Amino acid sequence: MEMSAARRRMEIYQLLQKESSVAVNDLAERFHVSAMTIRRDLLFFEKQGFVTTSYGGAYLNTRTAIEPSFSVKSGQMTDRKRDIGYEASQLIEDGDTVIIDCGTTTLQIARYIQEKKLTVITNSWPVVQYLGSRPKIRLILAPGEYNEVSAGTISGMTAEFFQNFRADKVFSGTHGCSLEYGTTVPEPEDALVKKALLHAGNRKYLLADHTKFGQTYLTRYADLSEFDCVITDGGIPQTYYSKLEKVCKKIMTARQDAERREQKD
Repeated sequence: MEMSAARRRMEIYQLLQKESSVAVNDLAERFHVSAMTIRRDLLFFEKQGFVTTSYGGAYLNTRTAIEPSFSVKSGQMTDRKRDIGYEASQLIEDGDTVIIDCGTTTLQIARYIQEKKLTVITNSWPVVQYLGSRPKIRLILAPGEYNEVSAGTISGMTAEFFQNFRADKVFSGTHGCSLEYGTTVPEPEDALVKKALLHAGNRKYLLADHTKFGQTYLTRYADLSEFDCVITDGGIPQTYYSKLEKVCKKIMTARQDAERREQKD
């Protein structure tokens, strides 16, 4: 049976993590495909910011190289997402086992926990890039089919994997968030994975900037009341915020980075 492109790319990425560099001809022989196919795979990784291609192969970038590529892909609100990620990171203590979901907001947590002693379980490749070389962090990557939009593994295999774990804290992102329908995402498989990782957590946190509120997508995966805390920014209109307070257990509004700096000075 011929290997899927997603599976081949996953194995190429694992080789890059192990060897730091790969050669086109070696990969073509290993996976029984043409050199042109391998070059397309490597160009795919380069667009994500994971590797730099060279004549005849590619080499792995450092973990910080992926951030601009992923942030550009995410579109807007990068500063707000960093503020939310920082607030979430302050809830994580040495010795915790945490699950970090795919997403451009949840990714920001990884920026601020690199020196902590943790077990981190994730299906996000950018999170792996940030934390993979940190000696204090035990990192567990969820298997499954790679999803280009989410930059991580999202499949039935991924959901089944999360069912085998129990974490102190789970940090989940979302595409949409509304009073009527709770949290929603475009793809049913993504909803399945999010349900599984939420079920694995003792405490559940939703990270969502203000643009996510009032938005709904195809598949619902949780009520807002299921989260122990919703972490957002200060951009939600007061009338809507007042309604949120009635359905959420707790809402934490992330301070802007400049405000945090002022308090330290």
